[in-house]
Amino acid sequence: MRVFGQGLTWQNPAKSAHFSPVHLYLRKRLTESEGVADTTSPWKELRSAAATRPAGGYDGRQSFLRSPRWPAFPRGLELGSARMKKLPIGIQNFDEIATGDYIYVDKTEYLHKLLVEGKAYFLSRPRRFGKSLLISTLENLFLGRKELFEGLWIRDRWEFEKHPVVRIDLVAVDRKNAAVLEQGLLEKVREIGTRYGVKVEGKHIAGAFYELIRKLSAHGRVVVLIDEYDKPIIDFVTRPEIAKENREVLKNFYGILKAADEYLKFVLLTGVSKFTRTSIFSDLNNLYDVTMDKAFSNMLGYTEEEVDAYFEGHMEEVAKDLGEDTNFVREKMKHWYSGYRFSERDEKVYNPFSVLNFLKHKRFDNYWFQSGTPTFLVELMRERNYDVSHLETLIMTSDMFSKFDVERIEVEPLLFQTGYLTITGAFQRAGRWFYELGYPNAEVEESLLNCLLDGYTGGEWDRQQKFVLEMSDLLNAGQMDEFLERLKVLWSGVPYEIVINKEDYYNSLMYMSLKMIGLEGAFEVMTNRGRLDCALELKDRVYIFEFKIDEAPQKCIEQIRERGYHEKYRDRGKPIELVGVTYSSEEKNITGWTVERA
Repeated sequence: MRVFGQGLTWQNPAKSAHFSPVHLYLRKRLTESEGVADTTSPWKELRSAAATRPAGGYDGRQSFLRSPRWPAFPRGLELGSARMKKLPIGIQNFDEIATGDYIYVDKTEYLHKLLVEGKAYFLSRPRRFGKSLLISTLENLFLGRKELFEGLWIRDRWEFEKHPVVRIDLVAVDRKNAAVLEQGLLEKVREIGTRYGVKVEGKHIAGAFYELIRKLSAHGRVVVLIDEYDKPIIDFVTRPEIAKENREVLKNFYGILKAADEYLKFVLLTGVSKFTRTSIFSDLNNLYDVTMDKAFSNMLGYTEEEVDAYFEGHMEEVAKDLGEDTNFVREKMKHWYSGYRFSERDEKVYNPFSVLNFLKHKRFDNYWFQSGTPTFLVELMRERNYDVSHLETLIMTSDMFSKFDVERIEVEPLLFQTGYLTITGAFQRAGRWFYELGYPNAEVEESLLNCLLDGYTGGEWDRQQKFVLEMSDLLNAGQMDEFLERLKVLWSGVPYEIVINKEDYYNSLMYMSLKMIGLEGAFEVMTNRGRLDCALELKDRVYIFEFKIDEAPQKCIEQIRERGYHEKYRDRGKPIELVGVTYSSEEKNITGWTVERA
């Protein structure tokens, strides 16, 4: 044996059977980049074995690197073979992926950690992030279907003892009001009982659920897996009376899990939102929340190493189609689809839905965003006159992430839980963790801002794309008067009734307008004399903006000069121009501006 790298051991292939594909991949890349022949590497043997392996099968010698962290040979990675496994787009059933020649990114080591370290868990993640596949994988594991886990990390580390499994997906349960929801849950409980030959006689959902678990436990301790636990609530956030009634039904339903604890082997509830414990889990206080646990932060989503190890062949195909090299594709994928972070640990993951769709369609597009537009979120932010420029400067404490309930919907935790913001930094002060939030990637930033701008302008922005394309050129050419004239014309089409006569509303419009034409304005910048509204630094000039409602534009310029807002940018060595812009509460638009050299 010879040692290479930190914590990795290079072993004789004949003496080892669990070598990480990610480490194999990285070592291959390293030796190739250095031009060194790796004569001791089993890579050639692996490629040879992969080329002769029967389709969909494994010969027991798939991997030779032993690592405490990474899974065994990636299901779906055909080394040295022209054939690649299929991309599992939209497939949420583990058994279909395992038997259908699809790529499966092995996350079973995380599952093993869940199984051996606890019993009852809660996990919140954005939509399309793999929650249903996680539930399906656990279901098959507890059903003892060991043959499906061939080649995966957990295959030889779990006994695969069979247990009764109660799996409920709230998406498949009718939920239009509390009575219908309770009846739907009752029918689901009885259906599961029938499948196991158990008759559930209870007429109310709480009692029937307890009865099901107790009777099933005669066949072994019961596993309960609940997907989209919050669906009957979040579907009705705009109709709080229904949401509250549905919440009470779910509260009683989930509360049974604590009463039935002696009969249970394992419990997992997943969903998008993270409601306060007092609102829905007050009767179920034994759940361990792994949502922001750093040990499980990469359990869903793809890490950069996983993307390289499992999808290299597909990336090469995309690169060929685009006429670029693989490194270009890899870096642009990271810019567009990575960036999600779910704990204080600085580890980011890719959105799996976007990655799979990009590799299939071979073009960069807003796949995840297009799969579900946040209409309610946009309307909520507009109604509250939320200053969108604040989205890049948010700081929250850990307890603020769960301040979400029907009676009190806060914008910031909602944006985080739904995946439109993510953790961009973390630090401790006085023993408390603080989290900086921002956009995870280009897909989300561009899509969300476009959607918000459309909502804040009543669709006018989308109807004036010709103007939009010209506006960036005007600013870069120093034609501020022409730029503001175009902006005034653009905003004049905004429906009168949706305009809010407050500076935050207009600041939001300006922030989003600059963003969507590709310019990065710094809003509400702190100085030693106050807070300036906006600073826009271009290649050959700096603009300092001050905005006011029903004031003379010259007053804006006077405030900039009196407080020295522009002095902060003197060291840039560029001309500085001061721009005072005023809005009219009567006309609900820009009505005047003044531009002066600093």
